[in-house]
Amino acid sequence: MPSDWYAFAALSDARDATEGLLRPVDRGRWLRLALIALFVGVGGGAPTGGNFNVPSGGGGGGGGGGPPPDFSALSMPDPGSIAAIVLGILVLIVLLSLVWSAIGAVMEFVLIAGLRDRDVSIRAPFREEFWPGMRLFGFRLLVGLGSLLVLGLPLIAVFGLGISVSPALLVLLVPLMILFGIAALVSSIVLGLTTDFVVPTMLTEDRGVLDSWRRLWPTLRAEWKQTALYVVAKFVLGIAVSLAVSLVVLLAALIVAIPFALVGGALFFATSAAGAHTVGWVLVGILVALYVLVLIVVGLIVQVPALTFVRYYSLSVLGMLVPELDLVGVDRPEEDGEDGDVTDDEDGGDGPDAGEGGIDDGDDGPSDGTSPGDDSPAPTGTAGTRPVV
Repeated sequence: MPSDWYAFAALSDARDATEGLLRPVDRGRWLRLALIALFVGVGGGAPTGGNFNVPSGGGGGGGGGGPPPDFSALSMPDPGSIAAIVLGILVLIVLLSLVWSAIGAVMEFVLIAGLRDRDVSIRAPFREEFWPGMRLFGFRLLVGLGSLLVLGLPLIAVFGLGISVSPALLVLLVPLMILFGIAALVSSIVLGLTTDFVVPTMLTEDRGVLDSWRRLWPTLRAEWKQTALYVVAKFVLGIAVSLAVSLVVLLAALIVAIPFALVGGALFFATSAAGAHTVGWVLVGILVALYVLVLIVVGLIVQVPALTFVRYYSLSVLGMLVPELDLVGVDRPEEDGEDGDVTDDEDGGDGPDAGEGGIDDGDDGPSDGTSPGDDSPAPTGTAGTRPVV
């Protein structure tokens, strides 16, 4: 059993590695890390559309009387059309989310490769790690669907039978919600360990997801206390980092909003005074869009140190658990302890020799033709246990 907890010892290694990568500031490196941070998250979009019926203008040469009957053509679309539009929007959102998540899975490997090599690039690692990223994406998708089925199938079985809502049914939902909570917790732990430990294993040893899990599982099971403490520490660290990033982003949003508000207000009042109210609102809308875009970029740049530190922290713990997978160059607690013991022994042995003349007696021993052990005096017995070179 190690002499210290890896979850605590890895903090200093992660800090040193983060400073070594981000300092001195390299603008290109920070921007590439910001782009990676964007795709590691989530995204989506929705199209817009409409359907209008233009009334026809009457027959038979008469000029009047047509509008009231034609207004009936402007009735609301039928429910089938609305359902088709909503379904199309949902399908597009799901497809875009899947594509975004797939890119994010590949970016996991791009990030780890950059942290390992201390040289962050995107295009070449993205091409090299595309298929491992697809395997990671498929694994994440299966785990997510499995956790949803744990709750979805019982709910479908209950409500699909047409059972009316009653207090007994509500009582039955309580264990289902507990089961869903447990499933969500287990799936989040599995996905978290996959991102933190399995992805570096896949990258280093050219393995698949399941093969990497088989590679790591004996160590995680043997070091279950270290693993459990890491999971808890990572959760607490994630909350602390999220709060810190949120506060910095909020402060940045307030600072960035000042010039946009001044320029927008001046343009709006100027165009309003000139009678061009529509132009004023258009300019305000453009400035608001630019403000949101700048805020997104600032937020991503602020996340770079946090993202780098958290990932280096995970890599440091992995290097302590499995020395063959050390991508950071960590100082393991047990190695520090062993080095300290050797140093103390050497210092302790040298101290009495220097103070009592033990080294001189040991050197004189071989010159007399006798063994060091026979010639060593009683006060310098500790020095006699060490071979004389």
